[in-house]
Amino acid sequence: MTSSRILTVLAKGLPNELQHGVLEAISTGTLANDIRTLVTPSGQLFLYSQEHMSVEDAAAKGKLEEVKHAMADKIRRDSRVITALTPLSAMFTLFTDIKPVKICSLLNEMQTQLQYRDIKTVSAFSGELYLYCDAHITDKYAALLVRSAVTDASRTIVETVREESRVYPRPTRVSLFTSQVFGIPSATLQPCIVRVLNSPEYGDIRKLVHPDTDAEYLYSNLHMNEEQAYTLMNWMEEEGPATGRALPPPRCP
Repeated sequence: MTSSRILTVLAKGLPNELQHGVLEAISTGTLANDIRTLVTPSGQLFLYSQEHMSVEDAAAKGKLEEVKHAMADKIRRDSRVITALTPLSAMFTLFTDIKPVKICSLLNEMQTQLQYRDIKTVSAFSGELYLYCDAHITDKYAALLVRSAVTDASRTIVETVREESRVYPRPTRVSLFTSQVFGIPSATLQPCIVRVLNSPEYGDIRKLVHPDTDAEYLYSNLHMNEEQAYTLMNWMEEEGPATGRALPPPRCP
């Protein structure tokens, strides 16, 4: 079926009254006898040709379009109201009468449809898929949220430290992981840090302690050396907040 949104885009240069006239002519059959309209419960308007699609098939497709609409509504609401990602599993729970493989197929279709261009996906390192609305959650913040959504706190810490060392670059203050975004309890944070520092898998992660404030920082020596990390830690603890100056430029290793 063809969404009326597509016709609106195609008729973008026409006056509103003419656009309405075209739709009315189609629905009454004066423009094309085989074209019919279908209005779903959510108010979506679709058009189809009776020569190629039966009324029953159109109704079935209309129900699937309603499923897409409901999924987008939940994703947008989660992003807007509670600033949270929507796990793919929530879609399976929402529509228990539809097979998961069909839900995934509908989500793939939504990625190509204009009305769902704000619905994005992000994957956790464990392979779990999450959805969000980029009108309310930025891609960068979604990447942070997806780390906090997984249960492996040690891996979350490592991925965040490596990214901050690579992208900015800067060391990561350990207290960041007890913030609302990551939500790692203070009581379990230090044991996680110890596991990270003692794990051969995470051998690039190093720890610094500021000599005056005792604040703890982590950095990845894949992307910065100890001198760089120390300079940036010192700025973040003392110079930056007090002076409002920008981060000092990174030096070549």
